[in-house]
Formats: sequence, C-alpha cells, structure tokens
Amino acid sequence: MILEHGTLKTILFDLDGTLYNSAEVRDKFAEAAYHALAKLKNIPVDDARNLIEETREKLRAKHGFPVPYTLTLVRFGMPVETWHKENISFFDPRDYLSANGDLKEMLNGLKKRFRLAILSNNNEVQARRILEALNLQDVFDRVFTYNSFRTMKPDPEFFKEAAKAMGVKPNECLVVGDRYSVDLIPAQDLGMKIYEVKGPEDIKKLITALLSVA
Repeated sequence: MILEHGTLKTILFDLDGTLYNSAEVRDKFAEAAYHALAKLKNIPVDDARNLIEETREKLRAKHGFPVPYTLTLVRFGMPVETWHKENISFFDPRDYLSANGDLKEMLNGLKKRFRLAILSNNNEVQARRILEALNLQDVFDRVFTYNSFRTMKPDPEFFKEAAKAMGVKPNECLVVGDRYSVDLIPAQDLGMKIYEVKGPEDIKKLITALLSVA
C-alpha cells in the first residue's frame, strides 16, 4: 500500500527496537532507571525497581502499551533532562552493540531515492552512541531526539516538527517503528505513511520492497 504513493520523500526511522534489538541495552536502560529513581528518592535500588515496574504495569493496563522508562520516571517527578544525564553516565551502548553491514548497505541504497532521518525518544548523546556502534552515523540526514524539540513520541508535535525540519509535508513521510501506539498511530493520524517492524530484519524487507519499485 505504501508503494502506491508517489509522493514519498522522507523516511523517519525509530531507533531502539527498530534499527537494532539488544536485550543487554534494554536491561541497561532499565537498570539506569532504577538507579536514577533510587538516587532521586533516596531509597534502595530494589525498592526503586519495584516502584517503577509496578507503575509501568499500571500504565500499560491503562494505555494498552508498554510505557517507556522516560515517561514513567516523569510520573515520579524526575525531569527528563535529569534522567538523560543519569543514563548517559550509567552506561555506553557502544559496549554492547556492533555494526550491521547489511543494514547499512541497504539504507545507503535508500538514500539514493529518499532523505532519511532518525526519530527517537532517546537523548542525543545515547542516540549518537548507538548509531556509531551500528556504524550508521553517516547514513542519516538528520537525527531527531528529545533534545531536538523538547518533546517525545507519542506527542504529534514531535512528528510535525520533524517533518517541518526536513522540509516536507506529513503525507510525504513514511514512519518506520516497532511500537504501533507510540511510533505509528500518531504519525498515521497526521497523514504520514507507516510501516511496523519488529527489528532490523523487517526493515530489510521494507527496503527491498521500496527499492524494487521503479
């Protein structure tokens, strides 16, 4: 369905869970969240873990999808910038990720036809570290993170501002992500095209399909 539209100019890729899957990185973000809340509330890390996971479960039941650690910590009164500072100092994703040469080659093929950008709720430092680890740092025209507009998905403004910064209309964008409620529904509501993936293997299928269209 996406390929029937000839107006596609820009592809916006989510980062975590989309361009890579890593249980180790996922666990490190969780550990960083536990330590950050423990520091904020002056409580043991185990207590902070229980508070966060109980809250995430309640929010998941309410909203119908897993709530990111960032939004969970905000519920406890932690400024987003504080959380970012904590996870930046807690771990470096480059210690756990490696390059995906096949994905880079296919993305570079897409660059010949479309402008590419990252649209991530992560902070700029961690997003850049991840792209460097994947050897994708020179692939994307822009990297949009929380730091770009001081907002995050699923806020529609994040998508609007990214499209504006890329110089395109919403209906000229394709958004690729792994979380339907967070990455894709807000984009679709704005008139953007969407494509759901479960990791880089699915992106390869999308790329092959896009490049096969004359």
